[in-house]
Amino acid sequence: MTPADKAFEIAEEMRETFNLLSPFIEKHTSIVCPDCDKVCCAERHGCYDGDDIFFFKALGIDVSQEVINTGGNGPCRFISEKGCVLERWKRPFRCTHFFCDALLKSLENDNAKLYRAFVEYFRHLIRLRQKLTGGTDINHV
Repeated sequence: MTPADKAFEIAEEMRETFNLLSPFIEKHTSIVCPDCDKVCCAERHGCYDGDDIFFFKALGIDVSQEVINTGGNGPCRFISEKGCVLERWKRPFRCTHFFCDALLKSLENDNAKLYRAFVEYFRHLIRLRQKLTGGTDINHV
C-alpha cells in the first residue's frame, strides 16, 4: 500500500468517525447554541489549518478557496440561522474540537452510555488525526 493509499484510508475512517459523532453533538448544539448571546462561531476560527488541509488533500478534495483567514471578529462565513452549513467532517477541526462550558455540560448530562461512546469515538478521531498528520505510520502525500 502506498503512503497516499494509507493516508486516504485513514482520512476515510476520520470522515466516518465525524459522521458518527455529529448527531450527538448536533443534538446538544441545537439545545445550547440558539440561546447563546456570545456566539463562538467567529470568522477568525472558520479557516482550515495545515492538518485540515492535509486531511482534505488525502481525500482528494481541494479547499484552497476556504483557507483564507481574514482574522476578523465577525460571524463565521459558514454559520447560518440553522447553524453551520458544512457537514461536520468538512469543517475546520477546531470547530468540532471546541466545546464551550454550556455545551460540555449539556453533553455530559446526556445518557451516560451515549456520553461514554461519544468520548471514545472522539478520542478515536483524535488518534486518527494524529496518525494521519503526525507522519509516524505514514509519509505525507
